[in-house]
Amino acid sequence: MKRARDTDIRGALEKASSALFPNYRQYPVVIVRGRDCRVWGSDGKEYLDFVAGIATCNLGHTRPEVTEAIKRQADEIIHVSNWYFNAPQIDLAGLLTEITGLERVFFCNSGAEAAEAAIKLARKRAFETFGPDRNLVVSLHGAFHGRTMKALTATDPKHHLEAFSPYPEGFVHIKPGDIGALRQHLPEACALFLEPIQGEGGVRPMDPAFLREAEAACREEDVLFILDEVQTGMGRCGATFAYQVYGVTPDVLTLAKGLGNGFPIGAVLAREKVAAHFGPGSHGSTFGGNPLACAAALATLRTLLAEDLSSAAGRMGKYFREKLNSLVDRYPAAVEVRGEGLLLGIELRVPAAPVVERLMERGFLVTVVQENTLRFTPPLTISKGDIDGLIVSLEDIVQSLGGASE
Repeated sequence: MKRARDTDIRGALEKASSALFPNYRQYPVVIVRGRDCRVWGSDGKEYLDFVAGIATCNLGHTRPEVTEAIKRQADEIIHVSNWYFNAPQIDLAGLLTEITGLERVFFCNSGAEAAEAAIKLARKRAFETFGPDRNLVVSLHGAFHGRTMKALTATDPKHHLEAFSPYPEGFVHIKPGDIGALRQHLPEACALFLEPIQGEGGVRPMDPAFLREAEAACREEDVLFILDEVQTGMGRCGATFAYQVYGVTPDVLTLAKGLGNGFPIGAVLAREKVAAHFGPGSHGSTFGGNPLACAAALATLRTLLAEDLSSAAGRMGKYFREKLNSLVDRYPAAVEVRGEGLLLGIELRVPAAPVVERLMERGFLVTVVQENTLRFTPPLTISKGDIDGLIVSLEDIVQSLGGASE
């Protein structure tokens, strides 16, 4: 039986390598099933999932409430043009505006699309308010906002491949925390666009004081304060949205990933006066806000709130962080732990990719960012026992990289 399975896996991987674009560095595993914090490969091997679709399956895999909502909606109607309303879209928009205080929602399909819409909204608002000279978007070194052209240009320049040039104009990057550089650019800016925690940038939280100063400076200059919570939102950082942890309030908020618990959906939320600049014909999305996606997201959000999984993420994140910090205290190969809630990273003195592979062999899925940082984004339903199991294996590996501290 094992030989047959091995043959099946080899065949699937050979087909994948000959048919798919080669733009991903994928591991030789074919995931076929998931339940809560675990997934299974086509060979039957079980993995504890500390990736969760990259901070996406926040409720865990095949969460019954979400699965049933998708089934019910698929039996009724899957797609409706935005020439018309649909009930799940209306209900989801109402719940999002209620819990954020931002009065309007635009739905799309991904985080990159949400970033594009937010940038277009900021530019249009500035043009109609100030004229053509306030179109600059200020973002941060270390940022990641997506791979479409404007979202990519707002992303850290190290992702800007020459082969994709020319890039859109009107973007500038500053160092996180550099309030002086921010103030220098604000008179010609339409928006400051940043993540409360830079996920792809190495799991690097913003200094809360910088966020508060940046928000105040944007208010002074009438520049939109836009927060990208594609990775940090939906309970992951110990509150429904990370901006609530840091004590700031955005003018515009972008969401995706965990919003649909794995079903593709993105959203842009904005203040009433800002959203008013997206009048009829100014922006749109064929699939954005479709009934199936909104039904999945509505079930996800209702479950998240009903079970207070944000608080669970805060508790489990504190426990997880303590365990990771114990590795830093005891092993020279571990440098620093960063993050909030269940968006955590541990920086190593060595490349992290081989550690990811060794953890996978032991049945744990994690990711690597910035070459030497392990990133952990498990479902918010993760248990102490699951965390302990990972820590035991990670400690063995880290110890082998450099021994114990004196």
